[in-house]
Amino acid sequence: MTDIRFAGFGGQGIILMGIALARAAALHDVIKDAEGEHTRYATQTQLYGPSARGGHSRCDVKISNEEIYYPFIEKPDILVVMSEQAYRKYSDDFNTDGLMILDGDLVREKPSCKNFRIPATKVAEEELGTRVVANMVMLGAFQEITGVVSWDALLKAVLEMVPKSTHELNKKALERGRELARQIAGKCEPGDRQ
Repeated sequence: MTDIRFAGFGGQGIILMGIALARAAALHDVIKDAEGEHTRYATQTQLYGPSARGGHSRCDVKISNEEIYYPFIEKPDILVVMSEQAYRKYSDDFNTDGLMILDGDLVREKPSCKNFRIPATKVAEEELGTRVVANMVMLGAFQEITGVVSWDALLKAVLEMVPKSTHELNKKALERGRELARQIAGKCEPGDRQ
């Protein structure tokens, strides 16, 4: 069982990230084992503040090879944070043996756990022309760093969920996130913190 939490503020596409990940695991990521070929089980829950934009936003995803009987997460194994407010709100509930992936320009805190700082919003604005796809940059980095789902499964899930007119932009954003993750991971020795 892997427990993942995405957190940020309303308008960043936090919920979309979680739904895409759960969809990729449950519908598209085929696992081969002694029992044959199958996808995994996934649950997705969400929580957001009273305002649609600017308030806090959280999306939790559980992925397992076995049935999931309780969909809620107490301490995530992986925490993806896209705002300083979300860091303050959710870092206390984090499993300190886990992994944190932060938007490096929006989160100033330096956690003591293993972490990666991905400049998702900056790259989305400066290289892709819109901060709307910062969530896809972060999701691509997440996939590369964790390998929780395959690239093909994640790409398929995302393209099923976004308007066809934005497919190319979203694909570029996912790919750019993977590149950033490779660059950052290549600069450190195993076990180093970013």
